[in-house]
Amino acid sequence: MRFAIGAQAGYFTAPAGGRSEWQKTAINSFHNRRCLIPPGLLPWSFPLTDLFREVEEDLRRERFKKLWDDYGLYLVGVAVGVVLITAGVIGWRAYEKSRNEAASAAFTEMVKSTTGSEMSDADIAKTYGDFAANTSGGYAALARLHEAASLLAANDKEGAAKAYDALIADSSAPEMLVGLARIKAALIRLDTASYDDLNAALADMTEPSSPWRANAHEILGIAAYKAGKFSDANTHAQAIIDDAQSSSGLRDRAHVLQAVVAPNLPPVEDTVKIIPAETPAASADTAAEPTPSEPTSDASSDAKAE
Repeated sequence: MRFAIGAQAGYFTAPAGGRSEWQKTAINSFHNRRCLIPPGLLPWSFPLTDLFREVEEDLRRERFKKLWDDYGLYLVGVAVGVVLITAGVIGWRAYEKSRNEAASAAFTEMVKSTTGSEMSDADIAKTYGDFAANTSGGYAALARLHEAASLLAANDKEGAAKAYDALIADSSAPEMLVGLARIKAALIRLDTASYDDLNAALADMTEPSSPWRANAHEILGIAAYKAGKFSDANTHAQAIIDDAQSSSGLRDRAHVLQAVVAPNLPPVEDTVKIIPAETPAASADTAAEPTPSEPTSDASSDAKAE
């Protein structure tokens, strides 16, 4: 078939100047002997660039086929994995969005139904508690806050503290709302918990990086005063006063706390250095004695006489 293609391409045509005798003899001998080399491969009529191009294409196809045989399945697996991961991420985001929208609508409807209704505070608290138990995230945290407020209105302090504890234990709740729940739970337990227990619960909230540090210092200051630890109470009050981010109300209450604990603080010993007064005689002698750098009046008069 290659011979036919060579013939159609004009490889067997004579050059413009005609063939020489030895070329004709060589061609006839090839044909007579049925040589496997077609006349198109003869050096005087075969274009070498086409041969090189064909060889390069064959090599390229062989390399590609070898690579595909070795790594084709891996490439297909990676492509399928990328598609599946992308589809999973998009599907999860769509699911989260739809769930948040549903939670928002349910929470709004619940607030409307409980506000101004004839339901008791305990029933309202139960409604918010059931909603928080069946959802997560920000709306669950808001529901816990409403539940605790309703329980406080029903004079159930222990139940309110447990509602705040449930919010604190929720890992999906926003950090700011968790801090608020910790402060409110500590305020509820201020009358029953010891200073050491409250200090262990709020110690990390007194750090300078905490947005609730002033509130934590106030609770711990009051707890320390009730426990008779007046120095600690004064320290917490002073921390509120020294904090530039403290509100004016917190500062005023801190000053009041310091005034209350001040009579119970140990007296501060003033160390004043007493310098003994010089006697008049010593002062006169010091004034009469000339300094080495200044000449006396007698020496000056002698110098003028000379």
